Amino acid sequence: YFERYVSIINKYNVKLTMFTVTRLFDSYGDLLHKLASRIPLEFSAHSHTHDPHNACSLDEVQKSQAAYEEFNGGKPLGYRAPIGRIDKDGLGHLLDHGFEYDASVYPSVRPGEFGYFNLHMPNMPFRITRKDSKSLVEFPFTSIETVRIVFALSYAKLLGWTGYSLLIRLFGLPRITLLLSHPHDFYFGNIPNKTVGGLEGFAMARNTGKEFEIFEKMLQTLQKHGYEFVYLSEAYQQVKNTDLKTFAWEDWK
Repeated sequence: YFERYVSIINKYNVKLTMFTVTRLFDSYGDLLHKLASRIPLEFSAHSHTHDPHNACSLDEVQKSQAAYEEFNGGKPLGYRAPIGRIDKDGLGHLLDHGFEYDASVYPSVRPGEFGYFNLHMPNMPFRITRKDSKSLVEFPFTSIETVRIVFALSYAKLLGWTGYSLLIRLFGLPRITLLLSHPHDFYFGNIPNKTVGGLEGFAMARNTGKEFEIFEKMLQTLQKHGYEFVYLSEAYQQVKNTDLKTFAWEDWK
């Protein structure tokens, strides 16, 4: 899996931003450095423990920042809350600790315990401002325009490439697009004795054996439409001084 992933990333000159659960730096630091030596890679913070019930608390933000600094030698620019569970308090912690962007919001719909209904959110980067003049840029995880199905390997696997690519052709993607994948997207169907069952397990196991093929087709689609692969930190530099739609932190819901 490792070698095939590395091969595809390098084949398309992808620049990868890895939102990393920062407690893993201690246990898997050598492997993460190995990956970073093989592909264009930057790290960003994905909470400290990946607890969806405690996704963006003060403790999670502080610990993730400290662990990131120890591993990388500098402060993280960005944060991503587990399963997109960012809230007003969490955004406040990010503003207080100097984070420059967040990438937690899914401008889509998901049912269930950790679901969301964010059709009112933009499908492009926007700015969150606070009365004390602090602000950060929110990079929502891209959805296909109009139908608002997340642009992610998991959804492409679930729907199958024929149907998913048809939606992309019909409705398109925004000018700035984030492609989301998780490690388990590439091997979930081959895990013995799975602990995830029911509808969620069924969805995650869809198109087992076609994961890398579908992922490559997603990259080819972006390449075909003229997208440039950049780190999220580079995308932030491109948009931070532009006229973005603004949301007031005080009114965040």
